[in-house]
Amino acid sequence: MSVIFGSVPPAIPARLAIKPTHFQLMFGRRQLHKLGQCLRKRNLPQRCFATQTKAVPDDRLLAHTWLTRTPEEITPDDVLSSLPSVPPSLAGPDYIPILLLTPSLAQWADPTNSFFEQCINRLYRRAPTSDPPEPVHAIVAIVDKLPDTPSALKDITDNGTVAESEGISLLLTRTANIQGRVAAPRRIRSSDTEESALIFSFQTAVSHGPDNATPWRAVHEVGLRLANTLFINGNKNTLFGARWSYNPSSSSFTLGRSIELSRCQIASNVSSVHNSLSLPLHPVGQRREVISSMGNILRQLAKHPNSTSKDPMPASSELEKELPRYIEEHNIADRRVSVWALVESPSSNSQFEPDSFHANLVGSVRAGGKLHRVMSGGGGWGKKQGLLSLDYETRFLRPYESNEFTTLDSLFAPRSTGTTQAVSPPFEENLLVDDLSSLSQVARVGDYVQFYVSVEPDHAQNGRPELLSSREGAISYQFGVVFDNEKAADPAKTGALPKDLRAQPNFFGALSDKAMTYSQPIVATTLEANTKLDIPGCRVGLVVT
Repeated sequence: MSVIFGSVPPAIPARLAIKPTHFQLMFGRRQLHKLGQCLRKRNLPQRCFATQTKAVPDDRLLAHTWLTRTPEEITPDDVLSSLPSVPPSLAGPDYIPILLLTPSLAQWADPTNSFFEQCINRLYRRAPTSDPPEPVHAIVAIVDKLPDTPSALKDITDNGTVAESEGISLLLTRTANIQGRVAAPRRIRSSDTEESALIFSFQTAVSHGPDNATPWRAVHEVGLRLANTLFINGNKNTLFGARWSYNPSSSSFTLGRSIELSRCQIASNVSSVHNSLSLPLHPVGQRREVISSMGNILRQLAKHPNSTSKDPMPASSELEKELPRYIEEHNIADRRVSVWALVESPSSNSQFEPDSFHANLVGSVRAGGKLHRVMSGGGGWGKKQGLLSLDYETRFLRPYESNEFTTLDSLFAPRSTGTTQAVSPPFEENLLVDDLSSLSQVARVGDYVQFYVSVEPDHAQNGRPELLSSREGAISYQFGVVFDNEKAADPAKTGALPKDLRAQPNFFGALSDKAMTYSQPIVATTLEANTKLDIPGCRVGLVVT
């Protein structure tokens, strides 16, 4: 028996095991072109520095999130009245608000909207002085959803694990920590124009590597795809920077200029980062050695999972047997599932627990394992028999892109043409130059592969990060991928809801319907682990001090 998979473009949102997308074998010039463009870095030094030996953490910043189940009932005054007081030391041009809004509140993201202007003036209100304040900036983006506490939604969902809401998330950070890249003008944009993304980087204070001699800095980096706003405001994505100038006649800040961005990086120096991962996946088949591969194509895997034999079998053979069994056992009506491949190097130092596949999965990712969605494969004949094509993307921000970013002051310079300039980032990234002589090799001979399928929310309770932290002086961040957006709410269960607006202090986060990426330091090494996460319901939690 064989299973023919169907095609899933990378931009299509990930779906659950009971309502995922097909994948079928599809090779062509476009895929080979993308394969040639993507260069893979393995075992890169974790942002090593030879000269600087001390990193000063940023001041205690401000984070605040408003969550609602009834966005149509919420007014700007409801949010502005509960806007936290900004300390005088933060109410100036050295600090900038990052505002994330969900699509139901997209009209508030318009720079000309009264909410935006009132928000800026409340954040930067100050006692009258003889000198007019300097201009201030803001970054605004529309994201798909915001993470919520499971307990808050138990009364309107089938279970308490679907923790997603509408609302606004605010982060006040240093202006010097922000860099961006101007989006291409609409008149010259094409179908290949990159999707907008937000990149959040948290760099800990300088420590030392295993040899206790080489100074290095551990960086946690989260990349987030933004919401599709084409049918909301005509833009594929909404991400822009705005500059506000002080008007003495009205004693308030007024909009001076706004610029569309394709990328925005927010980088901060912090004292410590505590992270948690939730990856709602279930293993299918057994962990097997890679016998033959090319680029992002798996050709052959070991027939015996115990590594005692190198006898090969087509890469899709196990899935062609195990997926129908999984479908029957779980009564999946449409007989479609989404599959991910966990690729591990033979030198991986992950610790395995006999009875906890979720802990093993998370441990593997922490140790450098990468999750790649199976895009197509199965069936075929001859040389193409049993091939599997994997999504090769692991980061939204490639090393050379740092040189294409510029500071906000440069973006909004009076004679700025909107082009980017090479500037030094808030913390330097001394990464190795890509090896242009080789294509991206997703899985090398000798690596190990384990296949997984996504599971329903009620099976994904273990390992979910907590929304807030009790650590004094800490700010909690949570990023992730939404659950199945195609699953409509049951009106009989939801009914008419009372007006609802809940404030979460010291919290900032967002969810994407498409994908996110996550990079983290590997413990006891100067290496980093990075992977793309497009699993419905996955979460990355960071508690930062």
